[in-house]
Amino acid sequence: MPLLASRPVTAIANLFLSRGIPVFMLHRMTHASQPENGKNTSRHLRRCLRYLVRNKYNFISLERLVLALRSEEALPSKPVVFTLDDGYVDQADIAVPIFSEFDCPVTFFVITGMLDQTLWPWDAKVSWIIETTGKTSLNTAILDNSLTLNLGGSYERRLARRLLHNHLREVSEADMPEILQQLASDADVLIPQKAPASYHSLSWEMARQLEQDGVQFAPHSVTHSILSRLSRESQEREIHDSWLTMTNELSRPLKIFCYPTGRAIDFGRREIETLKSNGFLGAVSTIPGVYKTEYTAEKYIYSLPRFSLPQSMGEFIQYCSWIESNRGNYLKSIQTSFQAGNDARRLRFHDL
Repeated sequence: MPLLASRPVTAIANLFLSRGIPVFMLHRMTHASQPENGKNTSRHLRRCLRYLVRNKYNFISLERLVLALRSEEALPSKPVVFTLDDGYVDQADIAVPIFSEFDCPVTFFVITGMLDQTLWPWDAKVSWIIETTGKTSLNTAILDNSLTLNLGGSYERRLARRLLHNHLREVSEADMPEILQQLASDADVLIPQKAPASYHSLSWEMARQLEQDGVQFAPHSVTHSILSRLSRESQEREIHDSWLTMTNELSRPLKIFCYPTGRAIDFGRREIETLKSNGFLGAVSTIPGVYKTEYTAEKYIYSLPRFSLPQSMGEFIQYCSWIESNRGNYLKSIQTSFQAGNDARRLRFHDL
């Protein structure tokens, strides 16, 4: 991967191949001296940003990208965008100073109910249950699906957390509290009313200070509920009320929305129409991919793709370079060649 992304190869590739614009999202952070599964370390983030600086990439804000897409304004060569999701203290304490060190703009998508200190999200509660249970094996059920989860080590617990998150994304908002309580009971733990220290969120005062330091803030809903599973009225409140809270608490919030969980099935035409009617400039998803300049802004401006910041430098280099933009074309050419070969073989067989 470093060879393919090297300057000589890239210079040649740029003459013939398109380059996309990657938008990266980060969630929980930890210090390099305290690595934890599923969290980005300060060392890795620094390494990624250092690579981009050395290879002449240009950091741009999400706002600049969206406005450029709307106006068809030219962007600097090799642009890269970074975002932070949710609004935890560790993101502000660890990630933001590193972005500032590299003079890299970052957009913070926050769950407004968390910063109001009125809730902590369902997915955080699931993670806390798996982290704190003393059991090495967990038997539970979600929507008539019986699950037996191995919790024998940190890697197994990470897999269990991911599996539970995937199952609970299919649960209705009304059923979620009961299912979480049952999961906690099966794990022999009690869910605290308030988020424990490791899940503390920013306060609005902290957000205001970060805003003064140049961090941009944008809404990530009120409760982090999956919009497509809500009634029309509820999804409208999640969008409208999160924006209203931000305008009351901050000086210049950014009117770009971040869908909770952000998969293709988590939002649709209804949510996009709500965003448009509320004057949002665009929205980001968690659908992996780069934004290609040949895309029309109207089609993609409310479902911009993003990558989770990968743990592997090889993957990170791939997503930033010409390689990711053209990987689909390469695979498509292979598939076309393979299909043509099959068609030719069928014709020969028919002739026989």
